[in-house]
Amino acid sequence: MPDCNRLLQAAERLHEHLNRAFLKESLLEGPDAGVRFNLRAWRFLKSALNAIPWRDHYIFMQTQGYWVLANWMLHDLTGKQPYQELALQAAEAILKLQTPEGSWRYPLPERKHLIATVEGNWGATGLLATYLRMGERQFLEAALRWHRFLIERIGFQPHGPGEAVNYFDRPRGKVPNNSVETAWFFLRLRKVTGDERYLAHVAEMLQFLADVQRPTGELPYVIESPFERGREHYLCFQYNAFQLMKLAWSAEMDSTGGARKLLPPLAAFLEKGVTPSGASAADCFHALPEVDYYTAALGAALHEASRLGVSEKAKTLSERCYARVLARQRSDGRFAYSEKDYGFLRDSRSYPRPEAMTLFHLLLPCVGRESRSLFSA
Repeated sequence: MPDCNRLLQAAERLHEHLNRAFLKESLLEGPDAGVRFNLRAWRFLKSALNAIPWRDHYIFMQTQGYWVLANWMLHDLTGKQPYQELALQAAEAILKLQTPEGSWRYPLPERKHLIATVEGNWGATGLLATYLRMGERQFLEAALRWHRFLIERIGFQPHGPGEAVNYFDRPRGKVPNNSVETAWFFLRLRKVTGDERYLAHVAEMLQFLADVQRPTGELPYVIESPFERGREHYLCFQYNAFQLMKLAWSAEMDSTGGARKLLPPLAAFLEKGVTPSGASAADCFHALPEVDYYTAALGAALHEASRLGVSEKAKTLSERCYARVLARQRSDGRFAYSEKDYGFLRDSRSYPRPEAMTLFHLLLPCVGRESRSLFSA
């Protein structure tokens, strides 16, 4: 196991940075690497001219979900009351932003007309965790409103005997990552409520994942559908690291074994993503750019693979990833986004979404059963 004293110290420093730099009205709000042109080019100019007050601050529910979980985990590890207060305040703010129909609006202007499955799942995850701790029914009811919206408005696409959840409330290609996450969320609902009805669609989504998993163990990015061409690879190790974690947590709640059987080949695939420095490779074909939150996610995923006994190499590789992440943290607690993009560019800005994820991943190896009940069995 990585040195939990060092991981906790790093997490508290990162938490202090996020609190200081981005916490506004109980939620983390700030810039994002974004999509399309901003991700590929524009962000580098913004980084070089960081003194300019760019008007690109966004509130992602994914950020808030990780923030809520991390604050509850920090409270468990330290006993410090302010962490509980921050978690509760964030959950209350998430609740206020939910639409009457049960969804949350997508923050980026390029996609403001869409409702994203990932945003709803993470908003509801933060609410479920807080319901478990506080017992206030309003948080559970809001998570159930999102479940109804997801079933009735977002929906699924058939895939052989299985099915894939849609990425948005308008169909596109079948994205395995969304089905991984939604199966995990449904299993969480069943665990929290004891109601078997929330297992509907879980077996079908796990069947879809089993059908599309490659011989290498990788889960591809997009499977072709009438709405979009397929795409085999995208940020291979980063994407699959997040998927392994959620499948590992799902495996502890899934009595069918459908989630667990995906784990050994997926772990074997992720082992190939650890570079000699301990950093995560950028994708299946390039070691660079180096992105610290990819490395944190890969380290956390390999830790989970080792914990569940599905990989013999994962423990050592996870420790290398965590050592790299710790070495990359800045003196003020933050992490720059990326370096050596296109061989010579860098993005030194601090982004709350990947840093909230990194906060969670720094804590993951060190928490006990009480904290794990927030997102797993």
